[in-house]
Amino acid sequence: MIKRIHFLLLLLLAGCGKPEKAERSTTEPQRIISLAPDITETVYQLGLGDKLVGATTYCTYPEAAENLPKVGGFGQYNFEAIVSLRPDLVLLHWKSEAEKTRLDGLGIPYLETRTEYIGDILESIHAIGATCGASDAAETYIANVNKRISDPQKFANPPRVLITFSGDATQVDQIYAFGSDCLHNELLELAGGTNVVENNLAFSVLSKEAVIRLNPDIIIQLAPGMPEPDNPSSAWNSLSGVNAVKNNRVYVLTGNYTCIPGPRFIQILDDFEEIIR
Repeated sequence: MIKRIHFLLLLLLAGCGKPEKAERSTTEPQRIISLAPDITETVYQLGLGDKLVGATTYCTYPEAAENLPKVGGFGQYNFEAIVSLRPDLVLLHWKSEAEKTRLDGLGIPYLETRTEYIGDILESIHAIGATCGASDAAETYIANVNKRISDPQKFANPPRVLITFSGDATQVDQIYAFGSDCLHNELLELAGGTNVVENNLAFSVLSKEAVIRLNPDIIIQLAPGMPEPDNPSSAWNSLSGVNAVKNNRVYVLTGNYTCIPGPRFIQILDDFEEIIR
């Protein structure tokens, strides 16, 4: 379970910071390898799935991605497998410095992406579409998203929300909380909520005492892939004085898209809006 949590945290953090200039192929690629789940989902979103010849072990959506040849996962990529698949483009996160060095040495072109904010995701979708021959699909998707987020929810007294991440919704001993420097904070603000964690970090680890002090009106737990608990508030019974627990406003989101900052991020916004309304 710890490995799963660490992987998902790495995935969510992969886009933080400013990327270097991407290396691009001069011809439209026909054999693409994706080194992250959000990238794989983007490739399929743009109708380029038939060009994918390899992906990571964590790339399971859409269903077709499960049948792709696997090239390892975060920090443990199999470069022999990558070379054997004869890619003419590898798509990867911008922080993958070791992987970029290896690809440079092998003469394999790559394109960097980032996913820190909505704008980063849209920029990456645009870049993949422009590079891989799916500009029209990319621009259509981007236009639809911009239309969707053009009217953010506004409330006179925005609810104060704690967003946490856990591999097990029944355990709150270690509380991984989303700060202000991440995609989920941006989505929360679009949905009309206010983050109780105000530090300029993507994640913080909070004690129960800190949660009591912050006293959120709503708690949203992300537990991707886990069974939905019958009573989401029960795991928080030791914090019965917190408004969200006292008023039974603890929500658990178990969809696997909740931790993948790719084109399905709009579903997270839908979930947040439904909870806050």
